[in-house]
Amino acid sequence: MSWLMKGATNNLNIVAYCRVSTDKEEQVDSLEHQKQFFGEYAQKNGHNLRKVYADEGITGTSLRKRSEFLRLMKDAKLGLFEAVVVKDISRFARNTVDFLQSIRELKALGINTMFITANMETFSDSEFVLTIFGAMAQEESANLSKRVKFGKKINAQKGRVPQRIFGYDRIDNFTLVINSQEAQTVREIYRLYLEEGLGCRTISLRLNQSQRKTKFKCDWNPRAVRRVLTNSIYCGHYINHKYEIADYLTGKQVHIPAEEHFHHERPEWAIIPPEVFEQAQAQLNQRRAQYDSGEPFRGARYSTKHLFSTLIKCEHCGRSFCQKHYTYKNTRIYWKCTTNDQFTAERCDNNITLNEAELLTEIQVYFTSLIHDKGNFISGILSDIEKRLSSGQSSDDRVKIERRQKSLLAKKERYQEMYANEIITMNELKKHTASILEELESLDYDLKQYEHFLAVKEDSGRFVEQYIQEIERFLQLETVTNVDLRKIIDHISVNRDGNVRIVLKKLDDLDTF
Repeated sequence: MSWLMKGATNNLNIVAYCRVSTDKEEQVDSLEHQKQFFGEYAQKNGHNLRKVYADEGITGTSLRKRSEFLRLMKDAKLGLFEAVVVKDISRFARNTVDFLQSIRELKALGINTMFITANMETFSDSEFVLTIFGAMAQEESANLSKRVKFGKKINAQKGRVPQRIFGYDRIDNFTLVINSQEAQTVREIYRLYLEEGLGCRTISLRLNQSQRKTKFKCDWNPRAVRRVLTNSIYCGHYINHKYEIADYLTGKQVHIPAEEHFHHERPEWAIIPPEVFEQAQAQLNQRRAQYDSGEPFRGARYSTKHLFSTLIKCEHCGRSFCQKHYTYKNTRIYWKCTTNDQFTAERCDNNITLNEAELLTEIQVYFTSLIHDKGNFISGILSDIEKRLSSGQSSDDRVKIERRQKSLLAKKERYQEMYANEIITMNELKKHTASILEELESLDYDLKQYEHFLAVKEDSGRFVEQYIQEIERFLQLETVTNVDLRKIIDHISVNRDGNVRIVLKKLDDLDTF
């Protein structure tokens, strides 16, 4: 390679710019080679190399994310150098608009930009020629993006794992081993969420107070806790290919439809049992629905702060009762409808107040009576279970569901083959398969309901015995908490006439039948 640029002048104060696209070790070495390259270039051409601006691990498609490049442009305005040397146009910018804007700005400042590999410079070559080369660099970037996207999809199908994921140590691209110390934190997060009823924010505070750190040695925050609670890898079910880069120039990520995700069963990675993960998802959905209801005033953030927080519901407006304090000689705690408390009868005329101590006593008396008459209580529950289950689905229903699923899956595969053979477009594929996927999801839900129906029917005796044990444990508590109540009670409904209805959690779960 000739080191002499056409039209180049000796004894210039020059700077160099270089970049690599990832921070992988072998490419960082390549960056060092580039720095050495520019040093030799300056020496052989009699230039004074003032500085090398180097962006490590930064994409070349957008200037906004390249701090060293931006510093170079700032220093150019200060007149700190006379020329910029770049090995290749693609190292300078892969976005034609950014490329032209930058070289124009430098040229207006009287600074020459020299591209060594192409033997081109802004002072000698026309902007049209430079534009052609810039467009070629952008096209190269687009093709590279497509190849990378294809490679990522293939690796996702094979089960490639992320670089870092809390709870595990990465052995290679497809292998993880459980990190015992981090796994303890994962289990603690699920315990605090399910057993103590804490929210993500409170859990993050607890973890930080106990000096536990994330994978990146940072403090915990609610979003990080939620990621642990929603990632199925912790129960041995790994899902990838959930996101992709929609625009290689902006780097914007988009969600990939759920039907295009890749699922991998890796039971050896399980830190918690699958049923614990499912309980967490059900709890997350329940809390979200409680907070984000579409009906006016229904939304209420899940809370276990006070004894009856978000447990007592107004039968008329649907909002939770709020805690109030009344002080006259002694302080008494009572509960009333939040809407009525805030807006009086204008929004809700349920002005019933419940004394906290009296309500708790009534609940304890009620459960004590159930235990004393355990025989009738158990037989009543079993009779109720049998009655509800008898109206459930039959084995014939299961056969019909499975037959329909098989037919829909075959239909879906035919459309996918048509797309693979370029008979239909991606938009047409999504249009044809949308209703299929919706029906498959509905059938999958029906099948799970049937399997749950069988499990409950076969295990109803043990189910009732566990329920009785939970009540007995509750009655032995010296101090009752909101979490203790939630293990037995789904909610307490109160109407304007003062009627209080206790809905038991375990029995209410059978309402799906």
